[in-house]
Amino acid sequence: MADSDDKDDAKPKSDWEAVHEEALKEYERDYERERNNIDEAYEDLRFRRGRLEDQWDAQAREARKGRPMHVVNKLPQFIRQVTGDMRQSRPGIKVVPVDSGADIKTAEVRAGMIRYVENRSKAKHVYTTGADSQVTCGIGHWAVTTEYAHAGTFNQEIRIVGIEDGVSVLWDADAILPTKSDADHCFVPTDMTRAKFERQWPNAKADGFDTAIYGITTGCFDSWATDDFIRVQQYWKKKPIKRTLALMPDGTIDDLTEQVADLPKEVLREAFSWLETQRGARVEQRDSYRICRYLLTMSEVLEEADWPGMHIPVIPVIGEEVRVGRDVYRHGIVRYARDLQRMENYYA
Repeated sequence: MADSDDKDDAKPKSDWEAVHEEALKEYERDYERERNNIDEAYEDLRFRRGRLEDQWDAQAREARKGRPMHVVNKLPQFIRQVTGDMRQSRPGIKVVPVDSGADIKTAEVRAGMIRYVENRSKAKHVYTTGADSQVTCGIGHWAVTTEYAHAGTFNQEIRIVGIEDGVSVLWDADAILPTKSDADHCFVPTDMTRAKFERQWPNAKADGFDTAIYGITTGCFDSWATDDFIRVQQYWKKKPIKRTLALMPDGTIDDLTEQVADLPKEVLREAFSWLETQRGARVEQRDSYRICRYLLTMSEVLEEADWPGMHIPVIPVIGEEVRVGRDVYRHGIVRYARDLQRMENYYA
């Protein structure tokens, strides 16, 4: 994640400024749609925590001033009943050959590779942590990333990782599918101390930013820059591209996108004509996209990298949702148990 002067010089700052402006506007739009769900989810987590101020509101504490106030927190046991069943079912990734062209042995090899990734990543803990948040407040997340196998190699390995604050992950407000595979973008936050931020990006701005110049007037960025912490957002974005595919006579499909990317139109037409007449190939250009990951703060874009996959590598685990018109209300098991728990405390 560390930055460098060479990396900064390699990227046109004008493009990054446009990306930053677009990202902030999208974040505000996504946040306003999810604001109620986020606030309620954090309230669920605090209520589960079970401190006096979590389960007794200020008015009730004032009325009981000078008298005993108890917290008989029964919610964790009900949460553990649900998550315990999830642990026993041992969730994991499965590979299933589903069509005539599928190879059972290849599926078994891939399943073995996935088991290696899961074991190396301690994926069982990642899955159950996401499920715990899902059951408590209605949503949790985990992610897929890559890292070098060790310091002395260029080989990278896939790793499944947890997300510290799954509630604050924001998806494209227009995404509909429960997997969010139709999302155009996603924000994944990481909060770090100013000292750590300055070590990793010594030339970056660590201050806030007047978002009003972009027409943004809400307070959704208040937590991005404080006296002690800086919030760095992973901004995952689908960038539209034209993908060139060639269906060969033997049924194989070659992706020629990179090979023809810089060719002039005339040369491109000649190449397509040669493939079709001499090789018997069927060549088509399709609308597609590439996945790009930016690291950004409230002030600027820090880094940019392409992700070698077809999907944004962030996985939501969602509790129960109720759609009322355009609005979606999400909750776990704590939401509608709050009042009963308060009654238990009052009469204890």
